[in-house]
Amino acid sequence: MNYLVAIIDKYGRVLIPKEVREKLGLRPNTALDVIVKGDDIILRPRNLDLEKRISELSEYLAYEAPEAFVNEPREGDSKWLSRRYCLKKLGLLRE
Repeated sequence: MNYLVAIIDKYGRVLIPKEVREKLGLRPNTALDVIVKGDDIILRPRNLDLEKRISELSEYLAYEAPEAFVNEPREGDSKWLSRRYCLKKLGLLRE
């Protein structure tokens, strides 16, 4: 792994070295995800195709996914969770 130095300018901008941009195919206006892990900053090109697929899957799960179980869970039965609860936990429930 090669380590390159980049400097943050007074506006908070960082210039990604040309060899890195060329290697990754980064062009002007490429969206980057900025991820902070501990003291590390990770810049990753945003995968718009992946975002589109995730959005389509979310729509499918929210409105068209088949019911996993025919019966609602019984009181005190913690092994199975209701469809409503699961969708809410996944952030897919639209109320």
